[in-house]
Amino acid sequence: METPARASFFRHAMNSYSKIPKYLKKIFLVSFLLTTSMLLITLIFFFRIQPQVPLFYSLARQSQHLTSKNWLFLLPALSLAISLTHLLIIKLIGQSDQLLMKLFAWTTVGVQFMFGLALFRILIIIT
Repeated sequence: METPARASFFRHAMNSYSKIPKYLKKIFLVSFLLTTSMLLITLIFFFRIQPQVPLFYSLARQSQHLTSKNWLFLLPALSLAISLTHLLIIKLIGQSDQLLMKLFAWTTVGVQFMFGLALFRILIIIT
């Protein structure tokens, strides 16, 4: 059963999505699908890997290479934060140049795609 606060949050989120210009909705849908797929892939691999994973190979001491597997959720979290921040920026800018807004939105998707590739590479290395 949904609480009134949760229902209000979802209503506000849907209302905010409806205020996005129509030409940007598909782009941000791709953005959120990338974020969701990153999160699902991380969840699938999360239960298959050991509690300590070697993520920080660039650190000088070998004892610092290992870290908790919870750090794998950093990339999907950053991806979501970037999506929401760019969505907020677009809402604040309002109706500006359509080409500029599309470039900004596709930049969001590009950054998230790079995060997805980094996550994929990390998961391949540690599994």
